[in-house]
Amino acid sequence: MGAIRIRMGYESPVVAIPCPFIDNYMNTCPPVYALIYLYSLRRLAEGEAITLQALAAHFNVLESDVHNAWRHWEEVGIISIEGSAPDMSILFLPPEQWGKGNAHSPPPPQKALANERPQYAVEELTLFKERSKEVEQLFTRAEQALGKLLTYHDMNLLFGFYDWLRLPVDVLDLLLTYCAENDHRDLRYIEKCALDWADRGINTVEKAREYIQTFDGVYRAVLQAMGQTGCIATPTQKKYIEKWRKDWAMPLTLIMEACDRAGVQIGKPKFTYVDKIIASWHKAGITTMDGVHAADAEFSKSKEDMKTPARIVKPKSTRFANFTQRKNDNASFERMEREAYILKELQG
Repeated sequence: MGAIRIRMGYESPVVAIPCPFIDNYMNTCPPVYALIYLYSLRRLAEGEAITLQALAAHFNVLESDVHNAWRHWEEVGIISIEGSAPDMSILFLPPEQWGKGNAHSPPPPQKALANERPQYAVEELTLFKERSKEVEQLFTRAEQALGKLLTYHDMNLLFGFYDWLRLPVDVLDLLLTYCAENDHRDLRYIEKCALDWADRGINTVEKAREYIQTFDGVYRAVLQAMGQTGCIATPTQKKYIEKWRKDWAMPLTLIMEACDRAGVQIGKPKFTYVDKIIASWHKAGITTMDGVHAADAEFSKSKEDMKTPARIVKPKSTRFANFTQRKNDNASFERMEREAYILKELQG
């Protein structure tokens, strides 16, 4: 069985906390991560051995939390890790090597989805629920919001939101309440929303409320226009809406118009169909209803022009062309109209 070795990469007669750690690193992680680093620094400075088991026992946390702390400090560049658990070596780097030689450069933002969602043992979940009031509160509020007793699978997902995605309990409480009020109590759906919030850095109640207030009205309006009342937008639907609103700067009135037109054409509008309509307007530089009406008028005129037969010039009678020219019938004109329409669609 291997062992995890933690050692100093430089000599220090006293427990000196580098200023860049206080200024740039301590406030970018869960507090226990900073405590684990500082405590280990002190023990190693005194020449004492330190293990993950001892750190977990000292801070009354799980060994997985200690492991996550070291992975975080490796990601921001202040320690080096060789190997993997249980045979792993952790080396404390000198401050001048932090951040690729720039001791004052802040660490990169932590990516919530850097790894796959972990699985937790029943014993771990039970232990955390007993030792952490926050986790107990999370499970209790989840049962109230979802209206059911939590299974092991439910608790595993919820604890992942807290431990893996690093979303605070009060933010998760708001997320659960928001989803439940919109009749979304499926934890798989809630997980997609949690992943979306974590990716956006929505890690405070203030950010969560601002996000809901800013975008919820637009989302709801579009979903209602799509015939989906009483719902909240899925992450995929949000990507469509934000592309129209942010990337293409398309006014809500035009988005609603595209939804109405899609409904007329195919009955129940689909996001992919609406996206094609809005993409054609964006490509043509149309951002107002006047522009839409002008494009409609131009298209109608082109159709009418295609319906008007060209003037027929009677050929001169020669020995090579001594016949009466056949007139185009209605079927020919209809075919010409269809071909012109298809050509315009391909070019547009």
